[in-house]
Amino acid sequence: MVDLDSVEAYLEGKHPKAVALFRRFETLVECCGPSEPAPRGSIVYWKRTRVFAGAYIERRRLELNIDLLREAEHPCLIAAFHTTKRVITHRLRITDAAQLDDSIAGLLAEAFEHVGPGTRVG
Repeated sequence: MVDLDSVEAYLEGKHPKAVALFRRFETLVECCGPSEPAPRGSIVYWKRTRVFAGAYIERRRLELNIDLLREAEHPCLIAAFHTTKRVITHRLRITDAAQLDDSIAGLLAEAFEHVGPGTRVG
């Protein structure tokens, strides 16, 4: 996995529609509170103590990873799977800015609050 210097480096050369979706998602993440973007060659993660969300561009669409301590339902959900004993990663596909609504903001806020600080007990 290649680390990049910036989110801008990750977005370079990507389709403008997908970049606009990415920027809207980035704004939703920033509304949750302070976190650190961690751009890689194929995805940008956001973390506090632990990664709680990620986004990557696939042609003209945006694919999301949102980590929760429960399995959630959502119309954009394409898969949900355990990544640890407690954390379930939710993969969502976004093709339109209207899909980046309050329901996504709510999932992000939950991930930020419950997964971002770390999930190890004790």
